[in-house]
Amino acid sequence: ILRDITVNLGCPVRGRRVLLLGAGGAARGTILPLLEASPATLVIANRTAAKAHELAAEFAGSSHAGLIGCALAELAGLQFDVVINATSASLSDAVPDLPTGLYAHGSLAYDMMYGKGDTPFMTAARQQGASRSADGLGMLVEQAAESFLLWRGIRPSTAPVLAEMRASI
Repeated sequence: ILRDITVNLGCPVRGRRVLLLGAGGAARGTILPLLEASPATLVIANRTAAKAHELAAEFAGSSHAGLIGCALAELAGLQFDVVINATSASLSDAVPDLPTGLYAHGSLAYDMMYGKGDTPFMTAARQQGASRSADGLGMLVEQAAESFLLWRGIRPSTAPVLAEMRASI
C-alpha cells in the first residue's frame, strides 16, 4: 500500500496526518509500513473505540509518530492529508460514517477495495472535500511485484501491469 500511495500516486506520507479507518486485519497489515514512513500522526479510527485503542497500543513503540486510536465519532474537528479506508464497507456499497471537514486541502482518500469504477468511499470522499481518490488495485499490483522481487530478485515495472489490469476490469 505504501508504494502505491507514495510512488504510483505521488503522495508523500512523511510528515503528513494519516487516518486509517478500520481495526481489522487489513488495517493491521498497513500500520507498520505507514509508521516506517514517518507520518506526523497516524490515527486509527474504528466503529468501536476499544479495537482501535488496542491496535494503537500494540504498535505504540514502533515509531516516533503520534499514534492514536479512537472511535469514528471522535474524528469531528480533525483534518487529514491521507485517509485510508481499510473497512469492509465498500464490499456492501456502504461508506463509513465520517464527520464532514475531515479532508485537508490536497488530501488523498484511498480505498483498499477496488473494482471497475469508483468505490462508494471514493465518491463520498471527493464529495466531502478530498482532492483526489484512489482504489486499492495499485496495492494489489505492488504486492505481486514485491513477491516477485523476493522470489526472483528482480522488481518488475508495475506501471504497465497496473494499466493492463485497469483496462481489463
